[in-house]
Amino acid sequence: MSLSFESFLENSRWKPLKVHFQEFPSSLEKNISIAIQNEKREDLRRWLKSKYQIKKEDKNLQSELKKELFSGNVVAADGTCVECDLITGFQARIAIVAVNYKNNRTDYVTYISEPFINYSKKTIKEQLEYMRQKGAGKTGITSSHIRAIMLFKERDFILNRGEKYKMVQGDILPYELRTGQGKLKGLNVCLDLGRKLLAEDNIVAIQTSTTRQELRWVGTALEPGEYVELYDYFHVLNAFLEGDEYTRPAHFNEEDQKAFRNFNEDVKGKFSVGMYKVRNRAYVFYAPKKNLDTMINLVFADSQYQTLRGIPLLLDYADIICSRLFSASEFKKIVEMKLAKRNRLEFEINEKNLRRR
Repeated sequence: MSLSFESFLENSRWKPLKVHFQEFPSSLEKNISIAIQNEKREDLRRWLKSKYQIKKEDKNLQSELKKELFSGNVVAADGTCVECDLITGFQARIAIVAVNYKNNRTDYVTYISEPFINYSKKTIKEQLEYMRQKGAGKTGITSSHIRAIMLFKERDFILNRGEKYKMVQGDILPYELRTGQGKLKGLNVCLDLGRKLLAEDNIVAIQTSTTRQELRWVGTALEPGEYVELYDYFHVLNAFLEGDEYTRPAHFNEEDQKAFRNFNEDVKGKFSVGMYKVRNRAYVFYAPKKNLDTMINLVFADSQYQTLRGIPLLLDYADIICSRLFSASEFKKIVEMKLAKRNRLEFEINEKNLRRR
């Protein structure tokens, strides 16, 4: 289907509200039916079986792994972060929770505050230049920095826990940790963490959403209780560094590029990317090649307690604890209360929050 921007602007596509509500339900149902009829699931499954080994979950292995789960030998970690970018300063909080089914919990929090203006600048001209640099991302703390710190500490804390098996959410070494965070110069410490993570044989990462559309489609070909190992994690890292036909190469200086290339060679062949399906929806996993079957069956074992979602319950448990103990909305309310106390709330509050609805 060939589309152009102008095709969406044609008056024939735009209809009065009454006509829209009369036609929309049947149009939507028709489009969904056409999509289902043309999804080619059986063709995709035949192709997948010809290229890869589709494996079935091992119920006997899962019985043993459930004993590990409920003996407290499996830990999951999750983090949450919230920030308020204000004229009175950038305020942020990051919290991490790691927990097992024995409820042996560790939780850590950090509060970060950065002034909006640079107190060392003496003139208005200097302050304005500083703010322009801040707006361009050349100085100051940003939301991506906060998220990178959270993702790093999630993985760092779980590596230092004593449990036999470990689970985290998302990519095993997320994009934010591969970039080095620019002016914060965090690449080397992130690569050191990456080496530790990818040297582990008893850790698994589960990604519940992905921008890789081909993975989402491949997942539809799996039956419940199946999983498939697709490719070496090295390919993900190498595509980030060198680029491919769909992505640009990383914007590194020569020294950082060399460091990342060395890292890639060090971790090559250690982790795999694949898909698993407990019931209806398939998810992406990142697992050690040496112990892949055990780690994925651990995921199946823990996911059986919430088959509708199909992800490990322990990961959800960590997420629930984290979100309830460290509520983002509560943090924002505390910030607003302190602003109101100093008669600055109306000056700082987002205009959208004042709209009548």
